[in-house]
Amino acid sequence: MKRLRTAAGLVLFSALVAVPLAWLLLPAPPPLPALYPMPDFALTSEQGRPFGRADVAGKVVVANFIFTSCPTVCPLLTAHMAKLQERFADEPRVHLLSFSVDPRNDTPEALAAFGRRYDQDPARWTFLTGDAKAVEQAVVEGFKVHVGGANDPDATAFDIVHGEHFVLVDPRGMIRGYYQTGGGGLEALAADVERLLREEIP
Repeated sequence: MKRLRTAAGLVLFSALVAVPLAWLLLPAPPPLPALYPMPDFALTSEQGRPFGRADVAGKVVVANFIFTSCPTVCPLLTAHMAKLQERFADEPRVHLLSFSVDPRNDTPEALAAFGRRYDQDPARWTFLTGDAKAVEQAVVEGFKVHVGGANDPDATAFDIVHGEHFVLVDPRGMIRGYYQTGGGGLEALAADVERLLREEIP
C-alpha cells in the first residue's frame, strides 16, 4: 500500500511539473502585424480642446467610429467601448478614441453629453470631431475605415454608414489590427491590448 501511495505521488508530481513545462515549450504566437501608421490628425475633443496624434503618443490606443444621432449600431459600439474603459480602468497606458463620422452635427457639446451617457472618463476616453475634411482624412484616408453619406447635407441619420471595426494602435503609433465586435472579436482585442502592454514596455 505504501508503495502504491508513493507511486501515485510520483505520478501526480510528474503531472504537476509536466503541465507548466509543456506550456513553456509551446511556440510563441506570431507578432501582431504592423500595418501602417496611425494618421497624424488634428481634431477637437468633446472638451472643446485641440487633440491630435501627439496626445496619445506612447500609449496603446483603441479607436472606433460613431455618431451621436445614430439609430442603429453606434449605441452598441459605444457600450462596447465603455466596457473596455472599465476593463482597463487601472491601466493609464491605454487610451480610447471615438471619432464622430458626422462632424456637421456632432459638436463638442453633443459629444460630451453622449459620453456622459456611457460614464466616459475624459482622461481615458476622448470623443473627437472637427472640420469635415479633417475628419475624412483621419478616418477614411488614415484609418482606412469606410464612411458614406456624411457629406450629404440632406442625409438623415439612416443615410450615414460607416465601418464598425475597432482599431488597435501600438505605443509607437502603428496600427496593429482591426476587430469585429461579434464572434469573440472584442475578447481578441482586449487580449491583444494586454499583449501590446507587455511587449511595448520600454
